[in-house]
Amino acid sequence: MNCREIEDIAPLYLSGELSQNEQKMFEAHLSACRSCTAEIRQQVALDARIRGSFAADLPEGTALERTVRARVRRERVRRFAIGAVAAAALLVGAVLGYRALRPERLYLDAALDHRVEVMEHQQRRWRTDPADIEKAAQRYELSDAAALAGSLAPQGYRLEHAKVCGIDGKPALHLVYTDGNHEFSVYVRHAAGITKGNAIRTVSVGAEHLAGFRGNHLEAVIATTGTSGECLQWAKFAQAVL
Repeated sequence: MNCREIEDIAPLYLSGELSQNEQKMFEAHLSACRSCTAEIRQQVALDARIRGSFAADLPEGTALERTVRARVRRERVRRFAIGAVAAAALLVGAVLGYRALRPERLYLDAALDHRVEVMEHQQRRWRTDPADIEKAAQRYELSDAAALAGSLAPQGYRLEHAKVCGIDGKPALHLVYTDGNHEFSVYVRHAAGITKGNAIRTVSVGAEHLAGFRGNHLEAVIATTGTSGECLQWAKFAQAVL
């Protein structure tokens, strides 16, 4: 594997979804490449920050949610269908009880990722070339999102760079737009089995304002440290495109 391939599949490595052979090749590259090792360590540190933020002052049900998610993953791998269904049902109960108290994990992840990668400008391997962005997105079947990347921002803003990241345990295309003075993020990922609706959900997490919506095949979250009104305006624009 080369550095570009390592970057492309890093989210799968961090979520433990690589095959045994792929994991061995991945770790063999890390043992010989300081740059990729540093990148992965930064991602692990970011994940730790997300977990710390997510776990603070949460009800007991959230710990149950994490436990059940792990169980569902194990059951899926082992193909124990009955156990997976039971675990999934338990997960739904945990999530429903938790969401009434705190923003969804999707929004928490997006807020912290935007803070670390965009506002704090921590070193990341961003892609700027449209063909390069498309290639990275294609690996995660996000080509439809990459094809719309140049159209998701209102007039006066341009796509600055992009990368694939993990949001709420799923790969998402992270697009960063700028007008030269201000930046905002758009996270786009698949929304399997969810039909399009007009509702836009707005959430504030610390200094970050977020707005999310779901389309026929994709869902998006906009994150910014601008005003909540600006965030909603950008979400409405992106929703019209998606």
